[in-house]
Parts: sequence; C-alpha cells; structure tokens
Amino acid sequence: MKLINLIFSACLFAPALAFAAVPSGFKFIKNKEITEDNVTFRYMSSDGTIDLPCTAVYDEPDLWDWDVYCGKGTKMLRQFRVHLLIRMYENRQNPRSALEVLYWVIDRDKTPRAFSSTSSWIQYRNLSDLEVMRFSQGVENDYATLTVEFKP
Repeated sequence: MKLINLIFSACLFAPALAFAAVPSGFKFIKNKEITEDNVTFRYMSSDGTIDLPCTAVYDEPDLWDWDVYCGKGTKMLRQFRVHLLIRMYENRQNPRSALEVLYWVIDRDKTPRAFSSTSSWIQYRNLSDLEVMRFSQGVENDYATLTVEFKP
C-alpha cells in the first residue's frame, strides 16, 4: 500500500516540479503581490461571440488560488478555480531580472474537472515601463479562453 501511495504522490506532484527549473544564474527574490485591485479575468469564446465579464475572489491567498465566476447573473455562468503566482528573480552576475508566471485553471463546470496550465518566463532589464501582462488559457476544450490581466 505504501508503494501505491508513493507512486500516486509522484504522479500527482511530479508535474509541478517541472515549473521549478530556473535558468542558471537567477535567484528567487520574492513573490509578486497580487490583489483583487490589480488583476482582472475575462472569458471569451474562440469565435468572439460570447464575452463574459468575470468576478474574482482571492479565496486562498497563501496558495495563490482564486475563485473566478464569469457571466454571473446570466444563464451562461462559468466557474473556474485559478492558481496565479508571479515570482520575481534576479541575476546578479549579469544585471537583469525575471518574472516566472504560473497560471493554472480548473474548469469547475466539467465532470471530471478539466485542467489547463502554463508557466511563462519573462526576462527584462528594466521593469519600470511594464504596464500590463495578459495571459490566456484555453478552456472548454479550447472553444473559449480565460484571460487574466495583471497590472503591477
């Protein structure tokens, strides 16, 4: 039984380890603060015919998890659980910095639950000119996207 639990744990958590690879020379500094004031979500069908406003509740700040509801008050309500984490890195050998963005979506309307995820690495020399970052995740078998917009 212990072996089965070990195999199950490895299968469950091993994919998360893939996001831990940091390029040589970079060192983790801190997690970027994300609040309900600097992040918005938007649901849109791939053909553009459905565009639903979303509300987001920072449900588990320690886990970087959000409950996102799109089309609230309509017959087209869509519900998602979103893991959004932005980590800041620094390279002291070659003066530059980086952001690692983890954007994972769980579609709560599907049974079994449908998952999609992405990890992005953004290198820069000067972050002061950054106005907005947008990341989209395919949902509903890529018939729609859930886009997150972050304003630092």
